[in-house]
Amino acid sequence: MAKGIKAKALNEQELAFLKEKMEWLLANKGIKVEHDEVLEILAGAGAEVNGQYVKFPQAVIDKALKDVPREFTLAGVDPQYDLKFPHPEGSFYTRTNTGGMFYLSENDTYNHITLDQVAEYTRLMQALDNINYYSLPSTNPGTDFPSECIDIHTFDTVIRNTRKHGWLQPYESENVNYLIEMAAAVAGGKEELRKRPIVSLICCSVPFLTYKHMDANIILQGARAGVPLQPCSLPAAGANAPITPDGIALLACAEVMAMIIMAQLIAPGTPCVATPLLFEMDMMSTNTTQSAMSTTIGRMIAMELFQDGYGIPAHTYATGSDSPILDSQAGIEQATLAIMVALSGGSVLGGAGQIETAKTISPVQLMIDNDLFGMVRQLKAGVTVDEEHVGWNELVNLKENEAFITLDHTFNHFRDGYRSNLFTRDAKATWEGKGGKTLAERAKEAYLAMKDDLKPVSLPENVVKELDAIVARADKELKVSK
Repeated sequence: MAKGIKAKALNEQELAFLKEKMEWLLANKGIKVEHDEVLEILAGAGAEVNGQYVKFPQAVIDKALKDVPREFTLAGVDPQYDLKFPHPEGSFYTRTNTGGMFYLSENDTYNHITLDQVAEYTRLMQALDNINYYSLPSTNPGTDFPSECIDIHTFDTVIRNTRKHGWLQPYESENVNYLIEMAAAVAGGKEELRKRPIVSLICCSVPFLTYKHMDANIILQGARAGVPLQPCSLPAAGANAPITPDGIALLACAEVMAMIIMAQLIAPGTPCVATPLLFEMDMMSTNTTQSAMSTTIGRMIAMELFQDGYGIPAHTYATGSDSPILDSQAGIEQATLAIMVALSGGSVLGGAGQIETAKTISPVQLMIDNDLFGMVRQLKAGVTVDEEHVGWNELVNLKENEAFITLDHTFNHFRDGYRSNLFTRDAKATWEGKGGKTLAERAKEAYLAMKDDLKPVSLPENVVKELDAIVARADKELKVSK
């Protein structure tokens, strides 16, 4: 078995076919950009601009692709959480779910996410070894702050509770600079943020090959500030994208590639993690889903198109379920997603802690996903096959009565694999004696045991004051009079 196990959905001819079709779309069909300054920059860099419509000649595409860095670091506030791309061990990184609106608590209450719950969830994420960075949920503003500033208040809450890297999703065009300013305050200034980007930004395409002012502004301001981008496409197969796995992957990757090209034309060398997040319309209910096997195959194709086709790190949902509860369906869908996306070569496995098609986050599910990712890391890593690992000397010298449990080989290697903290290995009688708890119940118990010990991080007083001032200014300047 090779080190770094792989499972591929495409052969070389199919990979070349999709690359050619994707680049043809960008060169001949083109995109729409609703941002005058970005259009001016693209025109100056050689793109064909006609009003808001843009085509990228092949020479422009080739030049932009050469400028995309293949090695970079998404920095943690604390350097011990730095994420180097490519992964030094050939593995992957993980992140929490973004945009989820609802919170399923450890006590099974279900509500629109509050800032207190954002803080609790972030502290849990900080404590879990197999969750590498965060993204922002969609908080309920209530009456505490203007709805126009949801992302700003959510980031303000998150950054006070973690030292890991963060993926920020601006909700308004004007909010981009406030989020960058807040990140700079924590990093130690704009130049320090450029040197060590403690956040990256998500930008999206909606509708087909169209980039609204907000998303074009994210690309513009992020690239100028030296903040890495994670350009995202969110198509739903059968609704606004082809129903087939290869069709939706082609569309999503073309939309993401257009943003990567724009970033390089604005600021060559801007780090990018390609982020096609695929969904599918269920034709019986018309509900949007994320965990159909066809969608999983589409994600594998998308990962391979970027990772193998261009050497650009790629990122997609690799856990999560369409089930609204933590049941067997959720477990099957989450495990399938994580395994297949990891083996297809994804650099980032996203969506930790989510259920209900990314609408709901759960601390109990985050506990389970942390264990799932640990197991998948072991699978992805593969094994070393040599005399030491197969126990050759022990086999050759084996006599009649030895048990391997008594041999040094067993002692030296029994810790090699990942041991789950939550999964049971007990016999039925022992399991019943411990209360006969399900996986979800054990995860809840483990979370409650650690919850009271999870504390906010300590920020310097001057940083706290600066964050307070930025948030207060945003509330005043961005609030829309009703």
